[in-house]
Amino acid sequence: MSTVKDVKEQPTAGRTTAGLRIEDLHVRFSGARVIDGLSLTVAPGEIVGLAGRNGAGKTTTLRAVSGLAARSGGTVELDGVRLPSRPEAVARAGVAHVPEGRGIFADLTVEENIRLGLVRKVPAEQTLRGALEEAFPAVVRLRGQKAGRLSGGEQQMVALFRGLIGAPKVLLVDEMSLGLSPRALLTAIEALAALGRAHDIGVLVVDQNSRMLHEHCDRVYLLGGGRVRLWDDAGDIASAYFE
Repeated sequence: MSTVKDVKEQPTAGRTTAGLRIEDLHVRFSGARVIDGLSLTVAPGEIVGLAGRNGAGKTTTLRAVSGLAARSGGTVELDGVRLPSRPEAVARAGVAHVPEGRGIFADLTVEENIRLGLVRKVPAEQTLRGALEEAFPAVVRLRGQKAGRLSGGEQQMVALFRGLIGAPKVLLVDEMSLGLSPRALLTAIEALAALGRAHDIGVLVVDQNSRMLHEHCDRVYLLGGGRVRLWDDAGDIASAYFE
């Protein structure tokens, strides 16, 4: 029996106004359909995974949500309000994006990189700095160093710290496992999941590590043909990727 199900089989999918809602999203590049009617939701405090083949459109999906890629059709809403198409406006609305490669500014210090996450002008008492310092103590020790001198795992911690410090409503994370050791990845995903759930931050994680997604996410979508389906079993690689 297949463990990949059409999203419509999940009764609650797409029926909430709280959190992130993507409905019938379309994205085209040079006339080619990359995303073709994608729909999914991420509720506050929910950790959702998005998997798929290389080139399936996972990164494009996140970029379309954050305004870095043009949406050809469909709607993207946050708490029932349509998100604008401009990246800076999306960020101010409460969406933070940790891109593939982490987006660290090598010539800036760790602390300077972190301050870039405060795009929403959140009052100091409302940021998550205290919780983040407890979750990522290494970042505190490194805050005066140039970010370009850090290891891949340390840079990922800084990127997550920066993405979460302004208490976003939704955090998008692209290929978190890229270049990380198993130990560093486990530290990162456990901290991310705990912080998201504790502070009602919806998290959408794109990654090739399907087992990690299934172990730590509330549910996992599989992207193929520009659309998503629910994927229940990390061990069912063959039917999920090749059927």
